[in-house]
Amino acid sequence: MDELHLLLSQKKETLQKLQKKLTILGWIRVVVFLSIAYFLLKYFIFESGLKSHLYLALFFTIIFFILGYFLLNIKQELQFYKNYLHIGDEIINKTEFETGLDFEEDIDQHPFAKDLDILGKNSLFSFLNYGETALGKDKLKDFLLNLSVEKEQIILRQKSVAELSEKTEWNIHFLTLAKSMEIKGEIKHPQKSNSVFNDAGLAKVATIGVPILTLITLLLAIFTSISGALIGGLFVGILIISRIVLYLYREKMQALGEMISFDSNQYEQFLNVFSHIEKEDFKEELNQSLQDKLRSGKTKSSRKEIEKLARLLRNYESGQSNIGVILNNFFLWNLNFTIKIENQFNNIDEDLPRWFEAFAEFEALISLGIFKFKNPDYILPEINENGVKFKTEDLIHPLLFQTEVVSNNFTIDQSTEISIITGANMTGKSTFLRTVGINLVLAMAGCPIAAKKFSFIPMKLFTSMRTSDSLSDGTSYFNAEILRLRKLVENLEKGEPQFIILDEILKGTNSQDKLTGSELFLEKLMKSKALFSCLIATHDLDLTKIEDKFPMKIRNYCFELQNIDGELETDYKLQNGVTKSMNAIYLMRKFGIIDA
Repeated sequence: MDELHLLLSQKKETLQKLQKKLTILGWIRVVVFLSIAYFLLKYFIFESGLKSHLYLALFFTIIFFILGYFLLNIKQELQFYKNYLHIGDEIINKTEFETGLDFEEDIDQHPFAKDLDILGKNSLFSFLNYGETALGKDKLKDFLLNLSVEKEQIILRQKSVAELSEKTEWNIHFLTLAKSMEIKGEIKHPQKSNSVFNDAGLAKVATIGVPILTLITLLLAIFTSISGALIGGLFVGILIISRIVLYLYREKMQALGEMISFDSNQYEQFLNVFSHIEKEDFKEELNQSLQDKLRSGKTKSSRKEIEKLARLLRNYESGQSNIGVILNNFFLWNLNFTIKIENQFNNIDEDLPRWFEAFAEFEALISLGIFKFKNPDYILPEINENGVKFKTEDLIHPLLFQTEVVSNNFTIDQSTEISIITGANMTGKSTFLRTVGINLVLAMAGCPIAAKKFSFIPMKLFTSMRTSDSLSDGTSYFNAEILRLRKLVENLEKGEPQFIILDEILKGTNSQDKLTGSELFLEKLMKSKALFSCLIATHDLDLTKIEDKFPMKIRNYCFELQNIDGELETDYKLQNGVTKSMNAIYLMRKFGIIDA
């Protein structure tokens, strides 16, 4: 972090110099404006007739506009550095959190997102996200919600994240450019399949013919003695032709405008960030492949093609200005550039989605790279293809304050299929389950892990910990849980390897029914031919006896309480065996709920 503090200190110095320059140029511009006013007054009022005063006024007017151009550039540069410092400060001390809850899918139906706090307030997404655009945020959510179980893909992403974690200045520069892009939703652009000007032969002829007629008429007016009436008639004729053509194609021009998401300024921002990506020297395969998506395709590089598109859009926007009445009526300006814009989109229609996808993936990977940069002690997990299914040392929950968190060791060997965890209330069972789950999410997303050692076999993750009822669907709590467990069984029957995390299943029924149902469910899981590992927390100590029936496949673990000076306390350390402690009656007496 010392490197980042030094970098931000340098940027603050640059910002201060720019602010001083802005102030000085601002005052110079005021003096220039007063000079213009002075010489105009001298010319028109006090010493009328001296042309030198008029020339000086014109000279200072030119200086005034030149200074305005420089001031605009300095203001833009100032905003860049303000954004840069804001992002840098967020990396050091994150204070802005987004929930990511605009996700379209019903989060209650997701295999693990709700139980493991992947989205929402104080979620993993809000903890990891440093993205500035909807594209990058959606891609990060995709990383976390649609986990890869392919070893090669996970390793590629690990290496990408490791490389980006060492490019702090490049990352912040990228995010600063992205912050100015104002991408708030889905990107739309015209496609050949809904092209509006493919068969517009008249429009294409008119955009050539009308400007030529206008120029010829202007030349005749300037360099010949043709009567003004005839010249005026020619201009009226051109105007009528233009209005007819524009009327015929008004709906097509409007349709194309609705299919374009951004203005020229926004595409220029894309140009800046694409250039930033293309110019960087990457060593890792995934980063290079994303960079190559911007450098190659059916057309030239993204930078050149976006630059051309931005230029066309800028010319089109000129037709929307005050001078647009003349440009459109006598040169068919907007119609001409509308056709050219559509042609440019047609040239890059196959490449543009790939460029945006590469940009989005880089933005998401940068968030993961920053996470690794901020946590240099976290390790990249090892991926097993067989053998031990899960093994970790000193595993902690990454979202908990590290001064308060307790680490645990845990192993699931090749033969073990089910790990039953017991313990009194508030001893750490549910937190441990979420610690395992959220670190698996990080591992399969390509992130570093909050542990000393971590290895695992990638499997699809499935949890059932916070099942809720639904008044709108008429689904009871118990029925909702049954439907979720059925989904789990269906996944296993499809042969999909599953890492399963369950917390106190079948809570909505009586004790005997719950015990019998839980035993039968675990036996059902063990009949599956698919590879799986299951962690299940329970208060039902009778359920632990199933280990005697399947000693090779089931292991018991627990969190225990210790009586210290008359107070029951836990060390939150996972142990082998079944719990021997209880604390419900103790807590009820402690808080005066029942008599001592």
